[in-house]
Amino acid sequence: MFSSAVRLSLRLFHQPAIFQPRSFSTSTLLRQDSLATAIPLPYFVHRSKSKNFPVYEEAKRGGNMLQTRIRKVEGNADALREQLMAQLNLEKDRIFVNHLTRHVIIKGHWKKKVEKFLSEQKF
Repeated sequence: MFSSAVRLSLRLFHQPAIFQPRSFSTSTLLRQDSLATAIPLPYFVHRSKSKNFPVYEEAKRGGNMLQTRIRKVEGNADALREQLMAQLNLEKDRIFVNHLTRHVIIKGHWKKKVEKFLSEQKF
């Protein structure tokens, strides 16, 4: 349809789409000060298609190893880990982040407490 010179010029002047990183949610953490100021959180936890929190309890190794997995974490997953450690009074070796899958994994079944924490964060 087009000559080879026209196709070459179309290819040279065509600009590829530039990836725009998604901005984080407006979820905020409110301090209990006299002046309640909103602090934007460095992470966001997306809900599932059925509008539930993506928090799952797992039993591995024949039911001997219990885990709670938080999926769909966007942003700084380590900040979420630190806040969960403080809120749930967990030691450092009981909660970790899989940076490849962006999952926060807690040893033991903590689903109800994690969902309560996320609902308090207004996700």
